[in-house]
Amino acid sequence: MNRLKSQKHIAVTQKDIARQAGVSSTVVSYVINHGPRSVAEKTKQRVLKAIEDLGYRPNKHAQSLKSRKIPVKHQLGIIMGAGSEFLRRPYYGDILSGIYDEAYRQGQRIRFFHFLEELHDPLLFNEHVHPEEISALIFFPPYDSLTNPQNSALIARITERISNVICLEASIADLPSVVFDRIGAARIATQHLIALRHQCIGFVGKRDNRVDGYRQALLEHGLPYHEHLLRHPGEQKNTPEEGYEGTRVLLDLAERPTAIFAASDEVALGVLGAVHDHGLRVPEDVALVSIDDLDFAPMIRPALTTVRVPRQQMGVHALRMLAMHEAYPDTQPVSVVLPTELIVRQSCGTL
Repeated sequence: MNRLKSQKHIAVTQKDIARQAGVSSTVVSYVINHGPRSVAEKTKQRVLKAIEDLGYRPNKHAQSLKSRKIPVKHQLGIIMGAGSEFLRRPYYGDILSGIYDEAYRQGQRIRFFHFLEELHDPLLFNEHVHPEEISALIFFPPYDSLTNPQNSALIARITERISNVICLEASIADLPSVVFDRIGAARIATQHLIALRHQCIGFVGKRDNRVDGYRQALLEHGLPYHEHLLRHPGEQKNTPEEGYEGTRVLLDLAERPTAIFAASDEVALGVLGAVHDHGLRVPEDVALVSIDDLDFAPMIRPALTTVRVPRQQMGVHALRMLAMHEAYPDTQPVSVVLPTELIVRQSCGTL
């Protein structure tokens, strides 16, 4: 039986932790309060394991719950599956903006924002991921988190405690999600370049289902698919640096592409830099189309032709879906795929 459920009405104390770990209550206090004295690592791990097994939460937290005026059904947590570098990316900033704006509009209170790796700490996990603390969770972007096998077990524990969870960017563990049509966006971008009579089209960026959309467009128009025209450099995080490196390799080919489809606007920045450093021009020598339509896309020169992704609406839809499930918990949650739109500017050579 789940420990949380079996002890639902039993308050776990520091004495219980001490008994379980085979240490004194003083040592437990040192671990929980991070001092004032240090604790041997092996002993500390025993205490943390007991905290995890018993589901201990600090008394000061329980006392604050008694005085809280905002009902728990309007409490929201956000878990970031990737590292802190994603907070520097404008794409994810726009999604978070949509979440916070809609949360304010709905009267939702965002209780915490944590990275998944942080929640391996049982103290932090028990304090925040608890039905007395939050009623719903947003998890994004989840796919990178699955590279660590321990995270799968952690995600299972999260969904055991919190039933109202939604993923952004991709779905994991059969959870409902809000995503944009990556395959469709890539297909539209590649089709646009084909319509401009390009037959040798390179791809630069992360190898995901955007590659499927790229391949679909080539096949539909009877164009060959060549692996050497696909570049997936670095850690495949769709950064400008990866865009630069991938394009540099493409432009060194004996038969270089006349057009490049970049997986994101940030990748496109690197493409522009590499093309310039090779003494070539966009779009005169190499046409360029990307995905996202970030705020800088119309401001750079040449302005980016790109497929617009409704980033803020992803956050808004997530909040609305959580609110719907909270109001009607017996209904089966569904996933949403948001449409995209081609925005034609200078970089493709049309204008």
